[in-house]
Amino acid sequence: MWSNGPLVHQQYDLVLYCPLRNSKIATATTLADLFVRRRYEVPMVAEWFEKRNGEGLLIIFDGWDELSEQLRQSSLASSIIRKDELDQCSVIVTSRSYASYSLLKMNTLSRHVQVIGFSEEEISTVIIQTLQKDTKLAQKIILYLHSKSIPNSESDDESDEISDDEVELPKDKDSQLAVKLINDLKVRNDVQSLCYVPLVCSMVILVYRKELGHLPATLTQLYENFILQTIRRHVKRHDINPHTLGSLSSLPSQLAKPLQEMCRLAYTNLANTKMTFSSHQLQSLSEAVKEDYLGLMTTFPEYDEENYQFLHLSIQEFLAAWWIAKHEKKTEEVFKDHFDDDHFRMCLRFVAGLTHLEHESYQQYFNKQQLDLQCKRELLFGFRTCYLSYFYQNPEIRQFDHISSAVIDNVPILLLQILYESQNTTLCQVVAQFINNHSLCLYGGRASLSLFDWLCFSYCIENSNTTWNHLHLGSVSNQSLSVFTAGLTNNSLQTQCKRLEVGLFEPTDELIHKLLQSSLLYNIQECYCELDEGYYVPCLALLQFLNLPQLKILQLIMNDDTISTVNIAYYTDKCTELEKCIEMNSTLQEMKIKYIGEDEITSTIISVIRGVTRNITITSFTLDVPFNSPPPDEVVKQLLKDNDTLKALFLMFLNTSNNLLPSSPSSLNIVEVNTPLTALEMGGWRSSELMTSLLFPHIKGLHCLILHDPYPPHLPILSHPSLHTLTLPLDTAESAIELFTILQTNTTLKALSVEIWEERVYTSSMGTSLQDMLTQNQTLKYLEINNQYRSIPSSFLSFLTAGLRHNTSLQQFSVSIPLNGEIKTFINVISQKNNLTELKVNFKPDQTYSSSNRKEKEQIMTPLFYEQVLPAVTNMLQSHATIRLLRIKCDNVINSSQPNWKEPVQHLYETIFVHPSLEYIETESTLLVDTFKDQKKTLIDRHRKEQPHKPLPIVNIG
Repeated sequence: MWSNGPLVHQQYDLVLYCPLRNSKIATATTLADLFVRRRYEVPMVAEWFEKRNGEGLLIIFDGWDELSEQLRQSSLASSIIRKDELDQCSVIVTSRSYASYSLLKMNTLSRHVQVIGFSEEEISTVIIQTLQKDTKLAQKIILYLHSKSIPNSESDDESDEISDDEVELPKDKDSQLAVKLINDLKVRNDVQSLCYVPLVCSMVILVYRKELGHLPATLTQLYENFILQTIRRHVKRHDINPHTLGSLSSLPSQLAKPLQEMCRLAYTNLANTKMTFSSHQLQSLSEAVKEDYLGLMTTFPEYDEENYQFLHLSIQEFLAAWWIAKHEKKTEEVFKDHFDDDHFRMCLRFVAGLTHLEHESYQQYFNKQQLDLQCKRELLFGFRTCYLSYFYQNPEIRQFDHISSAVIDNVPILLLQILYESQNTTLCQVVAQFINNHSLCLYGGRASLSLFDWLCFSYCIENSNTTWNHLHLGSVSNQSLSVFTAGLTNNSLQTQCKRLEVGLFEPTDELIHKLLQSSLLYNIQECYCELDEGYYVPCLALLQFLNLPQLKILQLIMNDDTISTVNIAYYTDKCTELEKCIEMNSTLQEMKIKYIGEDEITSTIISVIRGVTRNITITSFTLDVPFNSPPPDEVVKQLLKDNDTLKALFLMFLNTSNNLLPSSPSSLNIVEVNTPLTALEMGGWRSSELMTSLLFPHIKGLHCLILHDPYPPHLPILSHPSLHTLTLPLDTAESAIELFTILQTNTTLKALSVEIWEERVYTSSMGTSLQDMLTQNQTLKYLEINNQYRSIPSSFLSFLTAGLRHNTSLQQFSVSIPLNGEIKTFINVISQKNNLTELKVNFKPDQTYSSSNRKEKEQIMTPLFYEQVLPAVTNMLQSHATIRLLRIKCDNVINSSQPNWKEPVQHLYETIFVHPSLEYIETESTLLVDTFKDQKKTLIDRHRKEQPHKPLPIVNIG
C-alpha cells in the first residue's frame, strides 16, 4: 500500500532492498554489487535487468542521510536515483529530512512523502497507556480528557453522550502523572514536537517519570538523562547502587571506562559513516563493554552474520558528541572539521549542548559574514509605485510578492538549532549584530519550519537584545505560533520589533492575544497581518491590534473566518469599544481592513468607519469588504463630511457570492466633503453611481484616482488639474478616443493604467488617437494597457509601435500583445528607446488561433516562445543599455523541452548577467528554471568578476 496512490508500476519482477549504511552497498559500482549475498544466479539476474535498463526492478535505497557527501554526489546509488543508469527502474529513497534537500533538487523525483510518526492525539494515548498499565483506568483518563476537550486518539463514540459530571480523573499517582505530562507538553511544544518519533516519545515518558514530572530544557539534557537511566537499569544486575549514579560525568571508574569506549566507538564509526558493526569490529572493546554494551546497543541478524548497532542513530550521535566534548583535546577543531558535514548535524547539536559553545572560537560560525536575510520581493514597476505610494507608506509590502527562488533557504536553520542547544545567550546577540539591517524573513521556502525550528528561532529573538527593524514570520500555524510566543518570556523590553509581517493560519482569539501581548511587540510601529480561516471574532481581533500602544500602520486581512459565537450584548459593547478605540488612537496613521468571508460583519464595519471619522491622526484608510457587509449610506456621508485628516481613501464593496446585487438607488446624497483627499480608489457595488452623481461634484484636488468601473474620461482629468496618477476602465471606442485626445496636450498626468473591457474599443480611430497621444505627450512616464480577456488585436499593434517610435517621455510600458511576425518590429522599436527603462510584455495567442483549443494553443505557443520570443528579448537586452526592470510572460507555454531550445535560454541568461543596468527580470518556464540552476554559479562568478560594483540582477522565474 503506497502513501499517495500507486507507483507507476504496481508489479515488479524483483524488489531489491539496499541499506546504504552497509559500506559494500554504499560503494558499489555495479548492479551486481548491490546483491551483498553472493549466489550463482546474481550475475545473470543483474545482466538481465541491465539489458532492460532496469525495467521491472524496484530498488529501495534506505538511509540516504547515512551516505557521505561525496557518495551523495558520485556513487552508483546516486546515478540510479538521477536515472543516469537503469533509467527504467523504480526507486524509493528514505532519508532524514536534513539530507533530503539534495534529493528534492533532482528533477527525477516524482513524489515526496514525509513520515510524520505519532500525531498529537497518538502521543497522548501512548503516554496514558505507558504510564497507566490498568486498561480500565487508562480508558477513564481518555474519557476524562475527551470531556475536557483535550485531544486524544481513542475516545469512543459513546463518550460524546457522557456528561462532565459522569467523568472524573482517577486519583491514583500514575493517572495524575499521565495527565500532567500531557498538559506540560501542551505548554512545552518543543518537546512535544520531538515525540512523534516513537523512541523519543518513550525516552520522554521514562525521563519524566524518573524525574518526578520534570521536562529537560534541551535535547542534550533529555538524551543525557535517558542514557543515565539506561545505565542505572543496567547496573542493577551488578553490585552498584543505581541511586549513587548522579550524572554521566561522575560515573565510577568501572562504568566510566566502558562508557568512554562506547563513545569512542560511536565517534570513530560516525566519522566513517558506519552505523552497523560486526562482532569482529567489536573485538577490541573490553570485556566489561561487551558484556551487554551498557544496554545501549542491540543485535540483529544480517544474512549469516550477527551485527550490532546502537538503539537508535541519535544515541550513537549523542555518544559521539560526548567523546568530542569530554575526551578530545581539541574539541573546537573537531567541531570545525565536521561543521559543514550534514552527516554530523545532530552530533554537533549535542556538542553544542554539552559545551555551551563557551570557547571564543565558536563565535566564528555566527559572525563570519553579514547575513542578508531580508525579504526578497518582486520589484515594483513605475505605475504601481506611483499608485501605491499615495495610499501606503511602504508600497513595496504586498501580498504574494516574494520571489520563490530567494526565500527561506537562506535562513541558517542549523545555526539557530545549535544556538538553542547551547543555551548561550551571548551568541544570540552576536548573531543579531551580523544580520543586515536587523531584518529577517521566514516567508516561503521548500518546507515549513518544524516546531523545534520555531523554538530555536524564538530563543534567538528573545535573547538578541536587539530592536528588529523588520520580522516577516511567513505563514504560521497555531502550533508554531504557540511555540514562538511561549519562548517570548523576557519582559525587559531590550528586544523589540518595529515592523511585523505575519500570516496566521486558523488562529483563535486566544492565540492572537498571546502574540500581541508579548513584550517583543510592545513598541511595534507597523503591523501587516493576515488571519486565514480562523475561529475568531473580527471585532475582537481588531481591538487587540489597535491596543498596541505605538502602532502607526495596521494592515489586517481577514479570510474565511468562522466567527465565534458571542453574546449579542457583549458584541455590541465591543463594537462600541472598537469605535472609541479608533477615535481616541493618537498614533495610528494608516489603516487597511480587508475582509473576505460570507459572514455579515456590518456592525464591525460601521464601528470602524465611525471611529476613523472622528480620529485626528489617520491619513490613509482602506476598507475592502464584501457587498453583504456594506455600511449604511449615512455612515459614509459622515466620514466624508466630518473627517478633516484623511488624504487617501480606498473603498471597495465586492460581490463575493453569486447573489445579485441590490438595484435600488442609493439614498446617499452627499452635499459636503471636508476630507482633504488627494488619493481615492473606489470599486464594487455602487462605485460608478457614487462617483458620477455624488462624490465628484464635491471632491477637489485629487492627485491619484483609481476607478474599477468605466467613467467619462473628461470629468476626472478636467476636474482635477493636479491629477498625476489615473486608472480608468474603457468600454467604448468613444471613451478611449476622448481620453487619448485630452492627453495629447495634458502636462500633469504622469501615470496611466487603462483596462480595455470590450474588443469593440479597438477601432482605427482609437488606434490613431493612441498613436497621436504617444507622439505628442511629453509628460506621461508610466503607461499600462491591460486587456480584460485577450491581447490587443494584431491590426492595432502597428498604431502602438508607431506611437512608441516617436515617444520620448515613457519610462515604463506594459501591454499584452499577440505573438506573431510583427513582434520583431515592436521589439526593435523598444530596443532603441533608451528613455524606456521598465517593460512588461505578455505574449498571447494571435487572434487567428482564437478557435483553437487549449492543447492546440500550447503546441503553437511553446515553440514560438523559445524560438522567437527569447531570441528577440535577448537581442533587445544586448541593444538596450538602460533597461532596469523587465517582465516577460507568454500564455499557453507548457513544460516541454527540445534540444535546440536550451541554447537561446543560455544566451538569455548570459546577457542578463552582463547587462550594465538590468536589476530585475521576471518570466516563467520549467526549462528556464532548470537551466538557471545549472548555470547559476558560473553566471554569478562572472558577474562579480566583470561588474564587482553592480548588485546581482534579481532573476524571478515562476
